[in-house]
Amino acid sequence: MAVLAGAGVWGVRGHSGQPATPTGQPCGPWAHVYHPQRLKVIDPCKTITGTIAAIKREADGDFHIRLTTDDPALVNQANIDHQHGDLVIEPICENPVTQADAILACEGYLSVLRIPPVGTHVTVTGPFVEDKQHFNWREIHPIESVTSSDAKCASASCAGR
Repeated sequence: MAVLAGAGVWGVRGHSGQPATPTGQPCGPWAHVYHPQRLKVIDPCKTITGTIAAIKREADGDFHIRLTTDDPALVNQANIDHQHGDLVIEPICENPVTQADAILACEGYLSVLRIPPVGTHVTVTGPFVEDKQHFNWREIHPIESVTSSDAKCASASCAGR
């Protein structure tokens, strides 16, 4: 696992540190996504940029993060209707899991991502998907890496999660 170095860098590459395989296997800790069949993969490994608008803890152990993307073409009508026009990004297994059907998926997984605070401009990499259980809104799920070069996060005062 390679740590991304540099001022203001908040993330690391996931388990493999590699983009999607030639067979199209999604990048990131895909093996730890619960019920992965609910996610329709649009791009197995996509890098996007945007600003963190909101962060919420979920019962499945993930953070549900709304990202105002720099490219508005990444969101669909479901994102507009249900996510304030933002793309959802989800670092998985970050919190205690209380949702019964998600416990096994997070077992043995230790995330090393650090999530920057709301208002931080970030670069995020992971599978670009539509969540079939949530109106088909679009997401980066799971996050492979998240980085920031914001000056405000270059100092130790930017605590992240």
